[in-house]
Amino acid sequence: MKKLLAPFGLHDIEKGGSGADISPLKGDAVTLVGYRPDSQRYFDYHHTSIDTFDKVNKRELELGSASMASILYLMDKYLYNNTPVKP
Repeated sequence: MKKLLAPFGLHDIEKGGSGADISPLKGDAVTLVGYRPDSQRYFDYHHTSIDTFDKVNKRELELGSASMASILYLMDKYLYNNTPVKP
């Protein structure tokens, strides 16, 4: 996957990691993918009383969304093209 994702600037990939939001899904035979944002300002707001939508940087949201969409597209195209979907 690293070779496929490198042209998108997506290079920080670790096997076995997951965030608190998705870790309950571990062991369900699903692929877990987490987005790790730039942490320079992340914890200035994260889980605080000022953690409101107006603090979202539009461009950073667009880039993060594009990154996740790229990963999903490439996974679908190259990893799961003949794999049955879990019900």
